[in-house]
Amino acid sequence: MRLARVHGPGDVRIDRVPVPSPGPGEVIVRVAACGICGSDLGYIAQGSLGGVEPLREPLAIGHELAGTVAAVGPGVDGIAIGLRVAVNPDRAFIGGGGPDGGMADYLRVSAAKLGDTLFALPEGLSFAAAALAEPLSVALHALRVARVGPADRVAVLGAGPIGLSAVIMLRHLGVQDVVIFDRVAERLDRARALGAAAAIDVGEEPAPAALARLHGAGERFGAPWVGTDVFVDCAGSGAALAELLGIAKYRARVAVVALHHRPLELDLFRLMANEITIAGSIADNRPVEFGEAIAMLGERAIDLAPLISHRYDFGRFDEALATARDPARAAKVMLTFDMAA
Repeated sequence: MRLARVHGPGDVRIDRVPVPSPGPGEVIVRVAACGICGSDLGYIAQGSLGGVEPLREPLAIGHELAGTVAAVGPGVDGIAIGLRVAVNPDRAFIGGGGPDGGMADYLRVSAAKLGDTLFALPEGLSFAAAALAEPLSVALHALRVARVGPADRVAVLGAGPIGLSAVIMLRHLGVQDVVIFDRVAERLDRARALGAAAAIDVGEEPAPAALARLHGAGERFGAPWVGTDVFVDCAGSGAALAELLGIAKYRARVAVVALHHRPLELDLFRLMANEITIAGSIADNRPVEFGEAIAMLGERAIDLAPLISHRYDFGRFDEALATARDPARAAKVMLTFDMAA
């Protein structure tokens, strides 16, 4: 079968490997759709998971996927061949350091259990839509960490796939006042289409000015603040995050879900004086959020069409990667697999 693996910095290949067989507690999923994540692009560019230690063996990639159960190993209960499922990659680090990756014709899922590593798809839900459960649950986990409620005024930093997923899940949670920031007009257009109340180009209006205009402003201990209740960092820009922390109000909450590659100097006096809460969110243990995302997708209450910008057959892998690397063109790029192959 085909399997996408990273062999070194900038070196990703479609390798031919044996189709896996299920061992005890395992199932084999025939992959139908797999999204390309920013972390996949990072692994390829760095040539490893963290960009520090060289690879000891090729790194399988792909962790946003759905497909059909093709084989079931001994000791697996309640899962039958032919079941349509989305895969939660957390338990076995699928596509993130484990031996298996979702950019493949078949995937081995260990510790196979419905409601944990596998989620049955609601009737009529497409595989491509089901593959969105992974990024949507990443965003939902960040919102849970930040204790977001329907009445909160929320600012999302970055309108890439996770920022757009945050907009979707904020709508799912009943939040109406969502402002999102980016520099790419196409991304901002997608955010508006997905339900953001305001989508601001920071090249045209700085975030502090926009939030003061939209959420109100004031002063505390001689320093300005804006009325935003929750900030969700999906951009990974230290300068942008520091700017927003500098205007955070009393008891504002901040969730950092983006990858930051450099340390950030913080004004700890302001953090203390305003009782600001900052929490990281890695979403590597989120079966509850994953299941909630699947249920939301099954309801079809929110049109997610603007989130998937491109679909490519796996045979056009290089073209798909090139598109995913272009933020002006791409949101979520979805690989699809010929189920008859």
